[in-house]
Amino acid sequence: MSQMPGREAAQHGNRLDPWFDHYAERAHNLRASEIRALFSVVSRPEVVSLAGGMPNLKDLPIERLADSARDLIARNGSVAMQYGSGQGWEPLREQICDVMSYDGIAGADPDDVVITTGSQQALDLVSELFIDEGDVVIAESPSYVGALGVFRARQADVVHVDMDADGIIPQALEDMIHSLRKSGKTIKFLYTIPNFHNPAGVTLSEERRPHIVEICQREHVLIVEDNPYGLLGFGSDPLPALKSYAPEVVVYLGSFSKMFAPGFRIGWAYAPHAVRDKTGPGQRVSDPVPLDGGSDGDRRVPG
Repeated sequence: MSQMPGREAAQHGNRLDPWFDHYAERAHNLRASEIRALFSVVSRPEVVSLAGGMPNLKDLPIERLADSARDLIARNGSVAMQYGSGQGWEPLREQICDVMSYDGIAGADPDDVVITTGSQQALDLVSELFIDEGDVVIAESPSYVGALGVFRARQADVVHVDMDADGIIPQALEDMIHSLRKSGKTIKFLYTIPNFHNPAGVTLSEERRPHIVEICQREHVLIVEDNPYGLLGFGSDPLPALKSYAPEVVVYLGSFSKMFAPGFRIGWAYAPHAVRDKTGPGQRVSDPVPLDGGSDGDRRVPG
């Protein structure tokens, strides 16, 4: 049978996926999420695992949370149940600024905070905004598997910088930046987990923090600071966030998943204003659902 004029021949993919030929080019770089595979195992009731970073929720005040949800809808249902700003509910953004003050981020502007569905979405938004195919992301060695998956999906070249017991080695970072630039590579940002690093477990020392920021500021390298664990320490105050040293050099990612509940699915990005403009309202398809940040008495965090 001859093909009708002006129509392409039908394509039928392959035996495993009949829609293989229909995917966008970027989709061929996607793989199954390692994080999803991990949690499908560790969420089984018979499994006790320390691998997934799952907090113990046995002491979570479920009844109080149910009361808070009812109170939220009773008091603010017309706002909470309606379409809202893609940037997130303003009272929650204000309280997130209070939370970040524990990390030494003083005077944070709620207008530069974007609420996301967990910090993983925030990382994906930042990666979408900055990474072109073949760009370099510098990350610690080793680094968080979920972040590596995001960078891989954006077709970035991840280059690892050495750490020791005090975190990133400043001289190693500086040497790497110079070497990459000499070879003609485009560096988009340094991705770092400075506190209780996943998976290495180390914390960037207070002495090295301003040095790392100074290097990146001088070399014009953006820092993406991923900090889901910083408020979970015992026996001392949290160390100053990298964001606190040079706000315009750092995009700060935070999450309530570890200090409250993973199922809450609330994270945020606190970015320089020009960057926030490109990750804020109207810049992405799915807008987070605004949630109640709790009363003043509920804003306390561990650490």
